[in-house]
Amino acid sequence: MVEFGEQLKRAREAKGMTQQSLAEQLYVTRQTVSRWENGNRYPDLLTTKKMSQVLEISMDDLLSEKELNKVVERNSVIENPFINNIMIALYAFIVLSLAVTVLDIIIRFPFQSDAIDFSDIQVIVINIVGLMMQIVTFTCGLISAVKGTLSPKRMGMVAVAFFASICLTDSNALFRSTSWQLFSVSFMIILPNILGAISSYQFFVKANEQNVFRIIIYMASSWGILRLVITNYYMIRYAGQFVSMNNALSILLKISIYILLIYQAYTLKNKRNRVFSTEEKS
Repeated sequence: MVEFGEQLKRAREAKGMTQQSLAEQLYVTRQTVSRWENGNRYPDLLTTKKMSQVLEISMDDLLSEKELNKVVERNSVIENPFINNIMIALYAFIVLSLAVTVLDIIIRFPFQSDAIDFSDIQVIVINIVGLMMQIVTFTCGLISAVKGTLSPKRMGMVAVAFFASICLTDSNALFRSTSWQLFSVSFMIILPNILGAISSYQFFVKANEQNVFRIIIYMASSWGILRLVITNYYMIRYAGQFVSMNNALSILLKISIYILLIYQAYTLKNKRNRVFSTEEKS
């Protein structure tokens, strides 16, 4: 079976094109085309489609079944430049907001030290650790998104770490729960995030095609959004608390993260389905 790089080189030379001329039509560098032909890299699906049009060769002739899978699993989940830029901006905002939140907690801590006990300190430490996990996670995601290398595996690790950090911060409720509340708190708060982390690993990282993992990601993310809305509604309605601008931004930020996870899982599923359809046709 002819490999992608060799097939690309043959098709390019058959059209009488140089690497530079092909690169110009695909809006990439000559070095990128050279890497493709050497088998070091694979183009994304949009570029492959454009390439097949320029070289007047079908995608099936350019890429084998195995290589089609590599295109999906090695390239960025989000290939649309506009949506990718939105994701970059969201990631940057997430990292900045989380860093400001941690800094705010650290600055205010000395002024509250006389009014808090050991359990309060334990809660604060857990919150800071959870927030730091999210900062590191989304910083890695931001760097990958900027480079255009946020592959399913990397996206999966971001999702796993995010759900894990939510589990950690939500575990604060366990320390404040009575024994009869323990099971309900674990089930309603922590369990969905544990399932979300496991499913994200299986779906994104392990490329497990079972629909149950994708559906659990949808459900865990939707539950996270619903819980945020319900919790803050009850705080306003029954506890008489008002949502400050900072809290409102924090809520909007978390909802955006959950929506982003749902969108990325949906996009990756569609990309894998297109590959599967191509394999069946061949």
